[in-house]
Amino acid sequence: MATRRSHQKSRHGCSNCKRRKVKCDETRPCCQNCTQRNDTCVYISPVPFVFAGKPEKPGRSSSKTARGAKPSTEGGSSEISSHAVNNYISVLGTTTAAAPLNLDHLELELQWIMHTHKLFARNEETRKVWEIPVLQEALHTPFLMHGILAISALHLAHIRQYERQTEWLNIAIVHKSTALALFSEQLHHIDESNARAMMSFAGIAVVFSFASALICSNSDEGPSLEALADILILARGIQTVVGQAKEFLRHSNFAPLFDVTNPEVAVPDDVLRALDHLERLNAQYGQQPDIQGGKSYEPAIRSMKELAPFTYAGPTSLTVVGGWAIRSSPEFLEGLKNREPFSLVILAHFCVFLHITRENWCIGSWGRIVLGEILQILDADWQCHIKWAVAQVLR
Repeated sequence: MATRRSHQKSRHGCSNCKRRKVKCDETRPCCQNCTQRNDTCVYISPVPFVFAGKPEKPGRSSSKTARGAKPSTEGGSSEISSHAVNNYISVLGTTTAAAPLNLDHLELELQWIMHTHKLFARNEETRKVWEIPVLQEALHTPFLMHGILAISALHLAHIRQYERQTEWLNIAIVHKSTALALFSEQLHHIDESNARAMMSFAGIAVVFSFASALICSNSDEGPSLEALADILILARGIQTVVGQAKEFLRHSNFAPLFDVTNPEVAVPDDVLRALDHLERLNAQYGQQPDIQGGKSYEPAIRSMKELAPFTYAGPTSLTVVGGWAIRSSPEFLEGLKNREPFSLVILAHFCVFLHITRENWCIGSWGRIVLGEILQILDADWQCHIKWAVAQVLR
């Protein structure tokens, strides 16, 4: 008695063949029947596309049906051949592998989008740059992504003091260390391909340095004069990055970051008088060859004066903190490194702006602690020049 030749049934043929009730060869993107009839071939099911390949013939399956599993009632093999699966993986790469989700990373990215990016904004236009374009740069720049995860983890460690704080802090430190290593490798190879990422990360690194010192303040890495000098040197690196790709950055989607328009806000008279006093001191000591520094400190004083309105427009804004830091001249940083008295006087005035910004979780007690150290270092002849700063911060 002749046996009927078995055939594979399929539920994945094109819609035309199903409507005409004819067998579809399931060739993608257009089956043979539709090609011959010059019809538009439409597939509803994606399965044949995902697992491309013909089922193996009976008796040649590479694996047996799992014990206890019921045979397919739809006809054909109850299992997909390993060859077909490997075929698909080789075409689409690791996207088909069910890699475990790193939920901490997802939470940190959400934290960046919802909250942390706002730390770096001075207005709505700059906020939009930090929110999405910076994150987009991070998608193909590992050091920037590690930087975003690091500062977001640090933010969570701050706001969740009784929920995984130590764990978030450890995560932040690991990402920061990884980011710095990768970032350092590209410092001497800055071009249009990485300028935006380099600039973004440099800003994140500065804020991270301020904030991490506060959260780890029970160690030797808390706020201090030496730590602030190190942060200013680090911030100077932003200016180096911007300088090497300045024109490109100014005409890119990062352009709003360079539009520094002073807010229309009045700066208190006592602040203006204090900064004017610094300018007179600079002119006076610049004429004395035995006094180190002198006129070389004029840019530091001028930029502090120019940025002052931003503090009074937004007392928790980091605009003055970051803006003044990246403008620090090499001469001023050298004087600070050598503890030159006039450089410490200028830094004491900067501590006032740090103190005004103390409600920002990244700044906190920085101004008070550093000014206290400066007061101890300066002798009586120089202490008279920081009376205003002491009155603002320490009394």
